[in-house]
Amino acid sequence: MESRANPASVHQIITEANTAASCTATKWVWVSQEEDQHFAGATSGNTVKPFTTGKAYYANLLAALDTATTEVLIAGWQVNWDAMLAPGVRLFDALLKVAKRGKGDIRIVVMPWDDSAPVQTFDDQTKSVFALINEVVGKDVVWVHEAKSLADVSVAFFSHHQKQVVIDQRIAFVGGIDVAYGRYDDARYTLQADADGREVLNRYNGCVAQMGQVNPDRVVDPDRLTGNYDNHNTLWGLVGNNREAVTKKILHNHAMQVPYVEDGFFSEKGTGSSLSAVLLTLDPKLQPRMPWQDIHCRIEGPAVSDLARNFIQRWNAQAPKHVLAMPKKPDDYQKPGKCQVQVLRSASSGLRQAEVKGNRQIPKGVKAQTDILQAMVELIKKSQHFIYIENQFFVGAFGHNSVAEVAQSPMVDEADSVEYLDQKKLALATTAGGGRASMNDLPANPICGEVAMRIDIAIRTKQEFHVLITLPVHPEGPLNSGAIMTQVHWTMQTLVFGDFSLLNRIRRSLASQKLRDKKDVDDGRVYSASNTEYLDIPIEECFKYVTLLNLRNWIKLNDRYVTEQIYVHSKLMIVDDRYVIMGSANINDRSLLGTRDSELAVLIVDDEIERKDICGNGKLVPVRKFAHELRREVWSKIFGITGNVRPATELQAAIEHPASPKSWKAIQRVAATNASLYEAAFGYIPRNKDPNDPGEERTASIWPVWDKSKSTKGNAARNAMPFESRFWSARQHFAAGVAGLEKIRGFITALPIEWTTGENNNLGYHTALVVKNTQPVTAPNMSERIEIAALNNPKIDDET
Repeated sequence: MESRANPASVHQIITEANTAASCTATKWVWVSQEEDQHFAGATSGNTVKPFTTGKAYYANLLAALDTATTEVLIAGWQVNWDAMLAPGVRLFDALLKVAKRGKGDIRIVVMPWDDSAPVQTFDDQTKSVFALINEVVGKDVVWVHEAKSLADVSVAFFSHHQKQVVIDQRIAFVGGIDVAYGRYDDARYTLQADADGREVLNRYNGCVAQMGQVNPDRVVDPDRLTGNYDNHNTLWGLVGNNREAVTKKILHNHAMQVPYVEDGFFSEKGTGSSLSAVLLTLDPKLQPRMPWQDIHCRIEGPAVSDLARNFIQRWNAQAPKHVLAMPKKPDDYQKPGKCQVQVLRSASSGLRQAEVKGNRQIPKGVKAQTDILQAMVELIKKSQHFIYIENQFFVGAFGHNSVAEVAQSPMVDEADSVEYLDQKKLALATTAGGGRASMNDLPANPICGEVAMRIDIAIRTKQEFHVLITLPVHPEGPLNSGAIMTQVHWTMQTLVFGDFSLLNRIRRSLASQKLRDKKDVDDGRVYSASNTEYLDIPIEECFKYVTLLNLRNWIKLNDRYVTEQIYVHSKLMIVDDRYVIMGSANINDRSLLGTRDSELAVLIVDDEIERKDICGNGKLVPVRKFAHELRREVWSKIFGITGNVRPATELQAAIEHPASPKSWKAIQRVAATNASLYEAAFGYIPRNKDPNDPGEERTASIWPVWDKSKSTKGNAARNAMPFESRFWSARQHFAAGVAGLEKIRGFITALPIEWTTGENNNLGYHTALVVKNTQPVTAPNMSERIEIAALNNPKIDDET
């Protein structure tokens, strides 16, 4: 008789030591689009080293460049020839060293974005200066091509946004850090503008009026390398030409890029001995630099093939003069590590078609890639304990604009009108393929809704679950910029004010749960756009499920105290200390919809499993070493522990137990205290309450110094803001609040959720900067919500 195993039985695996073998199962997290439209599959056997500071990344990059033997590939939204990689070391110096060492046999290929007005990334100037390397080594070893966005709509508004370096197709760097100005930073987040020898454009703060002067002998105008008359000597050859003077200053005098001003470049006169006007930079005696928070990584192993392929496909699509050979397949790489990595992209159909043609193939059914969005959504759905998001933006579908019918705020009349008019002209311009994004579009990407849906499941199933989100307090730039004001508007609508904002979605879920507790069978009505019962839920109840953070530092400069936000530029998501997405993609429509900015990211899943008490309940659950250690490193940094700057040592337990309610309560407590101490010392920073109101009944305007009790157009009596020169003519701190600054712990502050309440700061600015279309938010299908809850919340941990 034939013996057959019981199909329902499970056979125990025994080790050589005659003990039961342990195993770990995981959910499928990899992106796989229909018709193989995703960019790459997952690869195994990679080593991944993260960098949580620009200083650490650049040091590792310099060391890796010293090992280059055949090829260096550099892509970025911004690639600056004089970007500071170490004190006294420009990117130009590092690449010249590579070219000289290789004696012309190491190819250096650079692909910055071909910027469009009014944005200035100095791509033309970088191209001109890098051409000098070819002259020095006597060979055509440096190739530079300024990459177009090739977006599917409104081309003028969108960009090539990927950030990567690949060396010899064996080492790859990828993440959020461009080789550009301002990124050189460490865990101290110093505000001292001239620290580490920073000068000119590396002395960086795009949010304030520049009050310092540049020594004209320290700068050059690279446009003088390529002009029609710049290589002509004067006075019968007795006086050198512009090109010779500029070349000498770059090669021998360590000169830097001349600053950009709105009406063009300041130009050198004659041989470049003097400049035509005063050049402005930060005054380190008065003004703080803006520190930078960002994440990057180094990868070795099979995933390098996909990262090299991304660069080469893009290059071949737009630079046919120099065609690069495709890399070897991932399977042909050695496997030095234990990380699985999937390379993800946002890429328009226009870019993909160009890539296919550039590699001499016929495009068939090529669609836009949305790998990064898909990966984010899947990880949010699969999260079990906590999610940590660190991003430059958080803009998505929020329902209806809460102030759509409100008159524009008085500050709009004082905003930067020149920039606004430039954008209006671009908005009306004909774009490739006839595609346009409407001036009245609303955000459409679903990340806000997905986060809220996951929190809804936690509320419905009475599960401990928390989301922590760290953002810049406002986008980089002065608060009188039309773009910045509009982006603040959309961010606050997404987080707080829209009827389907993150907090209002959570309030709807809490309202629904209260109805269920009362046995009300119609608990789903609160998800209707017309229902307002959620407004009875105090907004503070949301913070059991979400923590919203900004980062900030302060310093005393001579007789004044100053502060500046730490600019969160990261594009990071960590889920349950198991899964990591990092790269170039922001949480907004530009980055995630695929048809707009090109983006590059990696999904990292470490095969090294550890068991940690991340929930603080004594239960050890599986985590993955890379994700766990990266999150601990990031939190130690922003809590001030790594840099030993007023460290919030009371948050050490939170670092070890990120999903514990005690942890998020402690983080919120420190952040709220820090925010109060900053507001007591500085009236001009984004805040909840109007600093002009002793009773704190009025909320603060987008320009907090604006006195709402005198809120009329042309309110000349208002105090100055940092974007104005007059602000820096006197001390701007509150003397009574200065003593409290020493009590600040770490760098975290609570995001001011009341800031701009009731204000319409939408300038009608072209919202293609951040959004796509006007798809309305609809009430979720309740049966689908319950089904999702059951699938995503098993009785036992899914990785045990």
